[in-house]
Amino acid sequence: MRILQIHPMMKSEALSPAAGGMAGASLQLTRLLVERGHEVQVLPIPEGVGSRELWEVAPGRAVEVAAAMHISGWREMSWLPGALMCLRPRPDGPKNLLYDSFALTALRREVKLFRPQIIHNHLARRPFPRLAQALGLRGNLLLTHHHGEAGDSLEGYDRIVFPSASARERIAPRIPIPQDRIRHIYNPVSYPFARCEPASGNSREGIWFVGAVRRRKGIDLLLDAYRLDHGLWNEPLYICGVGEDADLVQQAVREGIPARWLGHLSQEQLAGKLAAAKLAVVPSRLEGFSIAILEALCCGVPVVGWAPQIKELETFLGMPVGRSFDGRTQTPAELVEIIHEALRQWSGGGGLRLRLATAARDAFSEERYVAAYLDLYREMTGS
Repeated sequence: MRILQIHPMMKSEALSPAAGGMAGASLQLTRLLVERGHEVQVLPIPEGVGSRELWEVAPGRAVEVAAAMHISGWREMSWLPGALMCLRPRPDGPKNLLYDSFALTALRREVKLFRPQIIHNHLARRPFPRLAQALGLRGNLLLTHHHGEAGDSLEGYDRIVFPSASARERIAPRIPIPQDRIRHIYNPVSYPFARCEPASGNSREGIWFVGAVRRRKGIDLLLDAYRLDHGLWNEPLYICGVGEDADLVQQAVREGIPARWLGHLSQEQLAGKLAAAKLAVVPSRLEGFSIAILEALCCGVPVVGWAPQIKELETFLGMPVGRSFDGRTQTPAELVEIIHEALRQWSGGGGLRLRLATAARDAFSEERYVAAYLDLYREMTGS
């Protein structure tokens, strides 16, 4: 099968330490499809890549990255003016007109040369939907909706996939396409988290925050919880990630809070650390379906995190996974009590943690993930 993947390259975890879950999951799917013998090309919209190149997605495995911008020539004059007139919103100013012309030319050229059976986009916001609509692309457009917000021009897709049932329930009713064309497929964890050896309950220590170091992920709420209750200081706080609010961590360290900022760790390093952690706390104000939470569970680590995700996971896995917290409405004082409750609940031996890791690894395996997408591709193409 020929699949054109629309997702970031420069912002992928292969190249950028600050990449989020969407970038990692889209790259993971690209790699898995290539490993199973499918023809895959990447068009890195909205990045202004102007030449074709090979991108190694795994040792010995590469995909061709198409040019996301291509200079329009006289041959494009037969269709480009009409496509530009169909853009909604219309390009504002000469610079945006030129950008849209190059982007439309690149997308049309790639579709014509590669002849994809599926165009799979991973970005729910512009510019891809408006480009596809202007070119009249229909019949094989799939969106994986990784974002917490609704997105742009969602009515133009033939199928939409959410990374969770809760995200689907929250956003899908606002999308003007038949609801039977909207699905959810859980993101997978990467190999290191599915193979690490979880430590026993008695040998674990520390509370971990994993993800982008920003207020949206609730890093300020977690640091304020440590400020409020010195009882939490019995568990050192490890912060893994990078982001624009790193100064909050530095200030907390200067105040004497037992926090250690580790920055970006490789997947192998992080899996090894999580395998010996007591608790993960990611008190987000908004999430799609955090992969960091799934990675922690696969290492046998219970999680305090985004309430809709924790509740859905407990239903799906049929066992406790931690405690719910909603960073939009709950306070650092409430977070203190929730963390203590989670620590008490999971203070016993490693049996429950091992069952948690086993259940999560099965549920969020790469095999289940790629099989679900291949089934959906076959449904869309009738093959």
